[in-house]
Amino acid sequence: MTRPTPSAGWNFPPPCTVEPENRAGHVRACSDFAAILLDRFPHWRSGLDRGGPPDRAGLAEAVRRHGLERGLRRFRNREMLGIIWRDLCGLAPLSRTFSDLVTLAETCLDRALRDHYRALQEKHGTPRGPDGEALELFVIGLGKFGGGELNLSSDIDIMFCYPVSGECDGPRGLSNERFFTRLARAVIASLSEITEDGFCFRVDTRLRPFGNAGPLVSTLAALEQYYQREGRDWERYALVKARPVAGDRLSAKRFIDNVRPFVYRRYIDYSAVESLQEMHASVQEDARRKDRLDDIKRGPGGIREIEFLAQCFQILRGGREPGLQTPRLDRALEEIGKLGLLEKALIESLREDYAFLRFVENRIQALRDQQTHRVPAGNDRERIAEAMGFTAAADFDRKLESVRKRISKRFHDIFPARSSRSQSGEWQERWRQAQNAEQSGSNDPLDHFGRRLQRIALSQRANQRLNRLMPALLEQMAQRSLSTEAANRVFDLVLAICRRSAYLVLLEQHEKALARMLDLFSSSDRIAEQVFRFPALLDELIDPALGAQIPGQGELTASVERILGTGQDTEAQLNALNYLKLATELRIAVGQLQKNLDATRAQRALADLAAAILHGVLMLAGSEIEHRHGVFESSGDEKDRGSSGLAVIGYGSLGAAELSYGSDLDIVFLFAASRPESNGKRPLAPEHYYARLAQRMLSFLTVMTPSGKLYEVDTRLRPNGQAGSLVSSMKAFRDYQSNEAWTWEFQALTRARFLAGSPALGARFEQVRTDVLCRKRDARRLAREMRDMRRRIADNRGDEREDEKHRAGGLIDIEFIAQLGILARAHARPSIVEATETTDQLNALLGIGWLSQDELDVLVSAMHRLRESRMMRSLVKGAMEPGIEITAVSRIFEKKFENP
Repeated sequence: MTRPTPSAGWNFPPPCTVEPENRAGHVRACSDFAAILLDRFPHWRSGLDRGGPPDRAGLAEAVRRHGLERGLRRFRNREMLGIIWRDLCGLAPLSRTFSDLVTLAETCLDRALRDHYRALQEKHGTPRGPDGEALELFVIGLGKFGGGELNLSSDIDIMFCYPVSGECDGPRGLSNERFFTRLARAVIASLSEITEDGFCFRVDTRLRPFGNAGPLVSTLAALEQYYQREGRDWERYALVKARPVAGDRLSAKRFIDNVRPFVYRRYIDYSAVESLQEMHASVQEDARRKDRLDDIKRGPGGIREIEFLAQCFQILRGGREPGLQTPRLDRALEEIGKLGLLEKALIESLREDYAFLRFVENRIQALRDQQTHRVPAGNDRERIAEAMGFTAAADFDRKLESVRKRISKRFHDIFPARSSRSQSGEWQERWRQAQNAEQSGSNDPLDHFGRRLQRIALSQRANQRLNRLMPALLEQMAQRSLSTEAANRVFDLVLAICRRSAYLVLLEQHEKALARMLDLFSSSDRIAEQVFRFPALLDELIDPALGAQIPGQGELTASVERILGTGQDTEAQLNALNYLKLATELRIAVGQLQKNLDATRAQRALADLAAAILHGVLMLAGSEIEHRHGVFESSGDEKDRGSSGLAVIGYGSLGAAELSYGSDLDIVFLFAASRPESNGKRPLAPEHYYARLAQRMLSFLTVMTPSGKLYEVDTRLRPNGQAGSLVSSMKAFRDYQSNEAWTWEFQALTRARFLAGSPALGARFEQVRTDVLCRKRDARRLAREMRDMRRRIADNRGDEREDEKHRAGGLIDIEFIAQLGILARAHARPSIVEATETTDQLNALLGIGWLSQDELDVLVSAMHRLRESRMMRSLVKGAMEPGIEITAVSRIFEKKFENP
């Protein structure tokens, strides 16, 4: 049996430490249960300070001496005495108490399971499957047992399962179902029946399918069918804690894998919030009805509120963030902090408050080994206060009250109670009328929406959610006086998400998200279209920093690597990368609409995003190719290091970090290899190996996923264009650029930069680029060739008077001016080739005197305004272009190309 890893996240020291000479008296004062054991078994006092984790050897000895039933209880009581002693005397942090309790439960459960299995096997033979394979029961731990966080008098929530139906092979054979049912009942009796020695562990099996009304044991197939067809939301919360604890671990793992899609949805599941509120309200009502408001587990501000909070985030986002798929609360809270879903200071405060309540819970239960969570009154309360290190019960009461108030406030701040909007009123009535719009011929957008809605079959729950949302939506739409077109876009979205009604919950629960959605739909056609196509983007609207905090390339690369480190299949990883792209582009667009980003910064942010995605796609494709064909080994020689690999070079607007919304990516693949073939089972020559790697990258970049596709890609800027190989060796690239490249290819090279792959190859590319661009050229011939190229571009484009990029005096003219200056003067001033972004290039040309300050001001001002206009047009249809004086740009163009 594998011991559970101690919960390092709960490494909180006990509230008080007791000196050695006072420990026995302190334990007796704080625990009647421990005092009884010390009186009955005085020899157990030895070694309590030091102790150790419960193990099989100790239980085996107890069972040998006393038999299974008494041995289990004697072993449990001795171990519990040690755990309570070390906890009360301040000798064990909370993490060790958790770990020791869980190990104790697993050890006892496993022993009972094995002994009763052997006894039944002797009578009825071995249970076997259809192929004759021997079968075992497996046990799934749930609740605090599954989470590795048992309390001192906790029951153990378990579910008994077996792999497949079949028969036992003995002369008195039973069906597998009957065999394993008898086995489960025997195990439960051995653990939970009360004898003169007490009990071992209370067992709760009510979390199994259909609860007490369902079979005690189930096959894997029956479990999978149940959760697919019958599973309820509260069972998703229960299964977050599912963990194999005994028996056939391989089958138990298969169960966990099979049930994961039921627990964790691939989309952001806001129905989890609604379910949480319903369960929380039920627990609170139960506490009030049974006068349990002083219950530190179920009452307001209790342990369950912190557990609910973490589990809600797990179910809400666990399908997209596999790090949240953990049964342990401490790891879940840590991951919530890492993902930025809650502030780390808040996470730490929640952990501290949780630890305080768990210490209190253990001291309540240490009194008499009773499963209670209520703070007692009178003398027992004084004893609890003393055990918690307080000199007076009043001080303890104040601390407990402040902790519970803080937890309750934070819980309700994060998950506010559902709005109790009046079901009467203007907007409720207007929505009722729209639902009966078939009786009128109104062309009002809402009435039209109502008629369309009647053609859709919605579930009862979806209808309830829609009816809660619509009055609030209509009220906010009226406040904004939306145009008919914008209103139709909003109703189109609502219609699209009705069947996945968790999104209705999102908008209903978050009024600010609803308001932000309406503002964006009224201001940007592009954003409205993207959210309509990919409703998962609604999740981004909750973030108040949307549009204000744009991740940099380092953060984006970290996000990409986190996605690739999840262990999910390639399809899921590509879908996650696509969502990252969509969400980041939304943030950039909102930032631009809110004037937090100018066009230049927005373009750089889009280019940073593309670079991070390329890095991720190269890693993803590389792992596939490496698995099939191996790698190119290095000899270990210093000169050989970095001599093999692929480099992805960005050209055009990508290379210049001037990417626009919806731009394709101009990329070139360069490779080098130090060996004639790769070292895999199916070795390939370098040109074939890296061609396959590049092709796999292109496939990943352009494949359609549920979140769209990443990018359109253009590789025609490679040597010899479409007629050339998809990948070029570094030597061939150097030779081509030195001997065969055309002037327009040198222009393209001025905007090229290394983006992903081997840094060593990236450095070699930069050297080739510098060498080629710094060659001395005939400036007048260069100007003629570039002017001819500019004319051909204009002829091919036709009338471009409304195009900020291609028209005379537009962005291409400014780029041509910068490229002319670099190609004409780099031989004398090599430093000017370092820049790839047009503004930086123009500033470099000012630095060498090729441009005057007045010329620079005109070009930079025009370029920024043209970019702003172009970017805004892609966000808002019909956006008015600002007045831009292009004549001055054209004059500078003519001047420089006449006298370069």
